[in-house]
Amino acid sequence: MEKLKDFTQIRLGMAFKSAINDLGELGIVSLIQAKDIVAEGLNSNLSPPVVNPESDPSKHIISKGEILIRLRGPVFSSAVFDKDYSAVTTNQVAVISCDPNRVSPHYLNWYLNSTFGKRYFESKNEGSNINKISSKILGEMEMSLPDLRVQQKIANIQSNWFQQRAIYQQLISNGDTMSQGICEELYTGKLK
Repeated sequence: MEKLKDFTQIRLGMAFKSAINDLGELGIVSLIQAKDIVAEGLNSNLSPPVVNPESDPSKHIISKGEILIRLRGPVFSSAVFDKDYSAVTTNQVAVISCDPNRVSPHYLNWYLNSTFGKRYFESKNEGSNINKISSKILGEMEMSLPDLRVQQKIANIQSNWFQQRAIYQQLISNGDTMSQGICEELYTGKLK
């Protein structure tokens, strides 16, 4: 068993002292918030606000392949950042950089969202009303690292399932819309 801090670097996002407002083209960097992180990845409808942080964001820019994990909120979920824009996150989110020779970010993301990860977070939860965990406790998480080939297999299975799940969700949404439309046309007499 190894500790997460032994094969990753963990840092907190930026502190924001004032309210977060979307400045559009006047902003300098996109902001990923804790609520944007769901178990399936970053929220599929994500349109992050563009902000001007109070301090220099250059040391806080999220790199492609880094993992974002919620440290507060209803659930501890993580996502791999795979976007092509410059973004930062708040200090309610930890950013994890993986040693590519030891661990795949997609494998680690799977582990953090798995029952193993959830069990750890539940046992270390520091909040009474709102779940919270510190970056230090996150770094102390112990886990076994299979070889990179096995990690990649797990990551591929997870990715495949999320793609299938998205298709199923779209089919359900389309079915709901079609069903509602037919019922409304029958109700209004447009269809007999």
